[in-house]
Amino acid sequence: MDFELLMFIAAQVCTAIGWGFLVFSYTREDIDDLLKAQIAVCVFDIIAYVLLGADAGLFICFFELIKTILYYKTNKDNLIFWLSLVAYTVIALLTVREWYALLPILGSAIDSFGASRDSKMANICSMVSNTLWAIYDVIIMSYVGALCDSAVVLCNIGVLVFGFSRVMHISRLRVVKYSYLSKRTLKKVHALDEKNFGTDHTWDNNYQLKAYKKNNDSFFAVKYKHDLVGYINYFNLDPEEYAHLKRVRKMPSEVNLDKILKFKMRRKAYVYIESVNVRKEYEKEQMTEIIRKKLASFVKAKWRQKIYIHGLLGYAMSDYEKELYQIIGFTKVRVFDDESILFELDESKIKRFLLK
Repeated sequence: MDFELLMFIAAQVCTAIGWGFLVFSYTREDIDDLLKAQIAVCVFDIIAYVLLGADAGLFICFFELIKTILYYKTNKDNLIFWLSLVAYTVIALLTVREWYALLPILGSAIDSFGASRDSKMANICSMVSNTLWAIYDVIIMSYVGALCDSAVVLCNIGVLVFGFSRVMHISRLRVVKYSYLSKRTLKKVHALDEKNFGTDHTWDNNYQLKAYKKNNDSFFAVKYKHDLVGYINYFNLDPEEYAHLKRVRKMPSEVNLDKILKFKMRRKAYVYIESVNVRKEYEKEQMTEIIRKKLASFVKAKWRQKIYIHGLLGYAMSDYEKELYQIIGFTKVRVFDDESILFELDESKIKRFLLK
């Protein structure tokens, strides 16, 4: 068989696999599973464009891989958008030798713009973007890609005409682990705490940052589109400190920073969830399920890393937190004088939690 024909067939197969992962990603609600699927999409697209010798598609997909990771792992959405425009400009200067090489660059720029807007505008931008990609794919002979691009355009038309499709499920709510806390994020957290918990139960920003620096694997942000609407703050504690918190008659206003530990392989971990706080308008069943799944995936991920969580303490001040812990299956340890409650998911329940 002719070598060029083999390359052509292999490119079509890779494109089909990539689109298969894309469809699969739409069914994922856990943010880590979603990210892995999206990375797989980019990898197979890169291979396909390498086989077809399509420079513009190759560079765009490689950048989309980096951008996808940044979107899910950081809280710099606006900065990423503007950096994307710079990247698309550089890619255009490097790869545009024929007019059609501009099509995927324009398409990706338009899609990035739409992702930062409301759902209707996002659908319109996705239609335009995938139309440009479909034309490009036909020209470079990625026929499977062109077919799938066209299918997305039809789906977007259906969404605009009939409303958001439950089949194409892409939740605007997502839970993201931050690899750092910016001053802007701390201000949002502080404002949310003051509003929901009151000034007496709100940490100073500098103290929050010091606690975070002791173990930066300690903060999940709850986001709607690009807006932070809540968070989960947790710490891996020294076993003695964990046991001490279970015995106290009044919860300390601050965590002993010296007792916060980093997660280590083949070590037991005792996690204290200091706060689960979301805006009142998002305290709904969907949010509760998203947080439950995130906590489950967090525990499972740690066990896969050979970090064995043997206890989870949850301190609940708000009615939402109290309801959340009971739904998840935490046991009530103690009710304090201020009506806040300490809950625990012990080792036996954690094992059942892992099976859900």
